[in-house]
Amino acid sequence: MFSLDKKEEMKEWYVTLEDQKIELIPITSDHIKEMRNLSSDSDIWTWYTEDLTNPDALEKWMTQRHLETKKGAKMTYSVRLKSTNEIIGATSYGNIDWEEKGIEIGWTWLGRKHIGSGINKHMKFLMLRHAFETMDIERLELRTDEKNLRSRRAMEKIGATHDGTLRNHRSTQGGRRRNTVVYSILKSEWLEVKNTIFKVF
Repeated sequence: MFSLDKKEEMKEWYVTLEDQKIELIPITSDHIKEMRNLSSDSDIWTWYTEDLTNPDALEKWMTQRHLETKKGAKMTYSVRLKSTNEIIGATSYGNIDWEEKGIEIGWTWLGRKHIGSGINKHMKFLMLRHAFETMDIERLELRTDEKNLRSRRAMEKIGATHDGTLRNHRSTQGGRRRNTVVYSILKSEWLEVKNTIFKVF
């Protein structure tokens, strides 16, 4: 059952998630220091609302995610690659509505050499499974810039349905106003998604 006390729910559910390849670990300030080394490739941040190429900018942005997590607004994870024990990125649950059982996965990034490596699919499997099977979520959302075709394809490949577009939704780098596309997966769809798209996990 869901209570209205977000922080109490997060204490129960904000735990390490792992498979044979990665660990999603509740973020710490030490993780954020380690992430500074991953910021320098500008290609990582092309579709972000902010340019985080500068290590100080990335540290400030991740510190904000950490603070939001402490307040109960997000559940932010550091991504650790088991084969090297390195922190290689981050991801979050956000827009959490405990009463209506809704949640969003986002604020996700990986170091340049891990983009396209299959790590993101491992991350999404762990987070989807945790959301639907442990947290009893009914609707899970994913959002991205309408022009971010790589991200949109990735969402579609994990079984998400395009629900619609929020026009002129928010400002982004260079002063551009972006349209935000919204995708979702429902609890009623999860078993089929798990047994088909994630059947080897």
